[in-house]
Amino acid sequence: MATARRRLLPTLKVKNVPPPRLPSPEKTIKKNEKDLDSLEQRLLHIRLHLLQNTSRTQMPTEPTLVFDSFLYLGGLKYLSNKVRLKRLKITHILSVVFIPPAKTLIAPNIKHLFLKADDNVAFNMTPYFEQACQFIEEAHQSKGAVLVHCVCGVSRSTTLCCAYLMKYHSMTLEQALVQLRSHRHIIQPNNGFLRQLLVYGERLKIEEINRVNTMTEQLKNI
Repeated sequence: MATARRRLLPTLKVKNVPPPRLPSPEKTIKKNEKDLDSLEQRLLHIRLHLLQNTSRTQMPTEPTLVFDSFLYLGGLKYLSNKVRLKRLKITHILSVVFIPPAKTLIAPNIKHLFLKADDNVAFNMTPYFEQACQFIEEAHQSKGAVLVHCVCGVSRSTTLCCAYLMKYHSMTLEQALVQLRSHRHIIQPNNGFLRQLLVYGERLKIEEINRVNTMTEQLKNI
């Protein structure tokens, strides 16, 4: 009986396919950035490039002179150092804390403004911007000096100083943060406050455009 011959299957040629390459983290970040709106992109840039942890370990001078010769930023702890505040010629104190400082801490000859605020991303600081800016500018115009403080001089007080620099010195939020951080490296407004400042900056831009347009129309009518 003849033995059945086994049929040989054709040899398959297998191509060496390299494993799929994963996108680099940088490309992934850039792609994700495109999906964010412009304000969120700016917030991300601020967090990544302007407010990264610094290698400096030495604490700043309290309170810290952060702009010109009149704007100081600091924490609650040194509010009781009346000798130093007198030497710095502080005429105005802006307290942005949840509980008002004891009246005994504020010298009777110093003008004081208390704004009740919590360092929380959900807290809306925007309603305080105009009042705080006017108070700081009042100290400036009167040739005085103002101390803006919260508990640690990191988030709430920084936020109001930024708002002031944006309104009265035409800075962007990024420029204001660079200015403050160059003198006080521990500043770190929370994300909620940063978003509010970004929106405030857009509002200031619109107000400036409207002001210029109004002036242009008035000149045309002369």
